[in-house]
Amino acid sequence: MMKWYMFLLLLGFVVTAVPRFGEQAPDDVVELRLNEIDYKQGSLPGNQFIEIINKGDAAANLSDYNLRLVDGRSGQAVVYQTINLPQATLAPGDYFVLCNSATVINCDYQFTGIIQESGPGAVALMLSSVVIDTVSYEGNTPSPYTEGSGMGLADDGVGYKSIARFPDGLDNNQNNVDFSPRCITPGLANREQDADCERWLDPAQALEVTVSAFPTAVPEPGGLVTMTAHIANQSIFNIDLHSLTANGGQNLHGVGSCLLPQILTGFASYTCHFTTAVIGLFGEEIGQTVTAVGRDDFNRQVADSGQTAVSISQRIRWDIYLPLLQSLRPYGEPNNTCIQGYPLLLNQTYSFLAEDRDDWYSVDLPQQGVVRIHWLNFVPQEGQMILYRGECLNLTIVANSGQTAVNRILDVGSQPAGRYYIRIISDAPPNNQDAYTLRVQFP
Repeated sequence: MMKWYMFLLLLGFVVTAVPRFGEQAPDDVVELRLNEIDYKQGSLPGNQFIEIINKGDAAANLSDYNLRLVDGRSGQAVVYQTINLPQATLAPGDYFVLCNSATVINCDYQFTGIIQESGPGAVALMLSSVVIDTVSYEGNTPSPYTEGSGMGLADDGVGYKSIARFPDGLDNNQNNVDFSPRCITPGLANREQDADCERWLDPAQALEVTVSAFPTAVPEPGGLVTMTAHIANQSIFNIDLHSLTANGGQNLHGVGSCLLPQILTGFASYTCHFTTAVIGLFGEEIGQTVTAVGRDDFNRQVADSGQTAVSISQRIRWDIYLPLLQSLRPYGEPNNTCIQGYPLLLNQTYSFLAEDRDDWYSVDLPQQGVVRIHWLNFVPQEGQMILYRGECLNLTIVANSGQTAVNRILDVGSQPAGRYYIRIISDAPPNNQDAYTLRVQFP
């Protein structure tokens, strides 16, 4: 890299001009570098690109610059194409990509022509007729188009590779040291990886979803856990993440901190958290799955699922022997009518037997809030749960769950303060062996 400095010396002192308002301070420097070149694409020469990076601390007006494509195979430096850069400003740390095909992602300017695929050849960044940076590949292109040596520096044209600096902007004024074959990353930070590059462009491998739960075990069915979903873009494409679901169907948009859509740029990621109830039986390990779906820059669908497991602690059985009493009744009985409704405390789990057709329970909400009723391990399966509001002689139905299932969760949304009644109706023969559980979650 040739560097030009100008100093004004007067009587042994360095004189520094003080900038006027709106002028660029003299310490602000524009440092443009050729950062990545993909000159060989095998059967796809129309996918070539050149990436420029601004390593300085001042913005650059690109219209002052041009690129020279140089053929050195004859032993002479022959400029076979000059590409004038467009009117554009390149901010410090930013990238500018020139390509010869619209299929190159993150392309900022499309030019006409083909970069020479055999060497020695060179790409030079010029400020008028002054060489600012130059890269010679597959040999040494005659002066002034080689820095150090370009021997051994080559793009094999296989597997979506380019020649690139790593890390970005590395400059030892030695082409075959500063540049090496890497997986292509147009418009993005260059990466160390130089193999398995197809993965970065394969939509089937673009997304990676990982899921974790806290806690990893709950003491009872219906216990709550906080799920963390981490969705990583493993490709160089932008991905429009438009769907996020849990356990095969629950739409996570607006649940917890999860919001859609999300735009994941190349190699970016998104993390969100939500709370869910673990449905199952004591002693089971229940899988929790999150699936992400999106589309990339070329409207190709990308998707992946991640899974973790939460265990429901094995219930400990205690055998307590009591003297036989003729008046012994099942727990909570009698509660066959509204007036006999067994009082429940909020956020407490109760166990009852489905030994008759009707069971009634009452619960008081101290203030308005979201209510969720967990009705689990209902072995008869056939039956329904009805939630009422008001007094026993003047009840209003709020919600009901009439599906056939062992485990049910009834989300009734936000409800005002007051007394509520839960009615469990069993449409199956009595079951005096397996207890079902009931819990009113609030808020």
